[in-house]
Amino acid sequence: MSLVLLAGWFILGGLHTVAYAADQPRSDANILGYWQRGEGEAIIQVRRHADGYHGVIVRSERRPETIGIEVFRELRYDEAEGAWHGRAYSIKRKREVPIDIEVPHANALELTAHILIFKKRVQFTRIPDAQVAGLQLADR
Repeated sequence: MSLVLLAGWFILGGLHTVAYAADQPRSDANILGYWQRGEGEAIIQVRRHADGYHGVIVRSERRPETIGIEVFRELRYDEAEGAWHGRAYSIKRKREVPIDIEVPHANALELTAHILIFKKRVQFTRIPDAQVAGLQLADR
């Protein structure tokens, strides 16, 4: 009897593990971390949340008042397309726009913003955690 209970426990535990793994995209590590558009620009940290992945400004020398603003929202990975989809908040325009993100390799992120009938493509570079560790960041 205890062997049957033990086998059932392993099966149910295994199903829970499979369900959790299916909930997390395989490319999760590709998008997580710190990203910067160009030297001197704000640093955005992408983290996982219950409703998707979000990017928050954690450092900005030029515009410190923007620290803490969530600029990437509700990012979700589409495995068939190999791309992320979500929304970006434009601080300048004070509105959200749909975005697509591709991570062609570990240190590059290509964001395409859809603004009415126009598209704007922006490149981001990964900032290594070791480099970020030496910086004064807000709300890590």
